[in-house]
Formats: sequence, C-alpha cells, structure tokens
Amino acid sequence: MPITDCGFPAIALVPGANPPQFIAGRDALVRKGPTLSVEISFNPDFFHSDPIKVQQAIQSAHLKAPAQLVEALLDTGATDSCIDEELAQSLQLPLIDQQEGSGVGGKEKFNVYLGHIRIASLGFIQYGRFMGVKLKAGDQPHQALLGRTVLQGMILVYDGRDGSVRLAI
Repeated sequence: MPITDCGFPAIALVPGANPPQFIAGRDALVRKGPTLSVEISFNPDFFHSDPIKVQQAIQSAHLKAPAQLVEALLDTGATDSCIDEELAQSLQLPLIDQQEGSGVGGKEKFNVYLGHIRIASLGFIQYGRFMGVKLKAGDQPHQALLGRTVLQGMILVYDGRDGSVRLAI
C-alpha cells in the first residue's frame, strides 16, 4: 500500500522565515495544514473514450505533458478538488464551464477547467473538472486543494499531537 507524508517533522522550519526559525511540527501543521506536492497539467489523452488509451496516457503522463509541481492542501472541508485560478490560466488549462461555489466569503461563480492532479508519491491521478479558485490572490500558501472526492478512496491519518499526517491508497 503506497503511503506518503503530508505533515511535518517533530521540529519544522518556519516557511519563508529569514533568518531560519524552527517550530514544533504540531504547530507547523496548525499553521499550514496537511500539505503534499502534486503535479498539475492537462493531457488530452486522459479524456479518450477508450479506457485502454486512457490507461496508457496515465502511465506515460510524465513524458507527454509538462506539469507544474505545486503544494496542495488536503482539505476535508472541500467536496471537490480545486486549482488556483492564476495557475490554471498560466498552464493554459482548457476553460470548460462556470460553476457556483461557496466558502467563508459566501457564494461566487468560478471558472471550471479541465486537467489532472497527480500525486506521484502514491501513483495516483485525478483527472476531470477543477474549479479555479483564488488561492494565490487570497495569500494562501497552496496552489491546489484536494477535496473529499479524492480522499474518498484513501486512508488519512492525522496526528495533531506530533504534526504527522499520512495518506495512503
């Protein structure tokens, strides 16, 4: 069973601190939330009607479509996964729809893009529709949110006592 770490070591470096500062992993987890590296891209071969061709595209994804490696937040409060709006535009992900969404700021209409998020450490890819949300514009440290539609097929162990988080498929 593939497992990846999404938390922090017992003593963690404060992100962006100059000079370097250290805090307890449990405090880093509270500040930043469970975080992991993901690749975001668009590979049109993922959206083929033939499942065999889709599987071949997934297996060779790293060879065909240039991907952006970004930090993603495991967000159990989000139903669906989202990508930062500016990132979606810079990667030229296909804009396919608009959808209403809501959060702490109330309801808003968001662009919906076609693409994929790959968690290389787990050998996992989610492809499909992703709402473009204003993470960077809102000073968020993440450029993607992984919602419950991703997590429904995974095991998540969150230990707030020591700052460790593990995700497995």
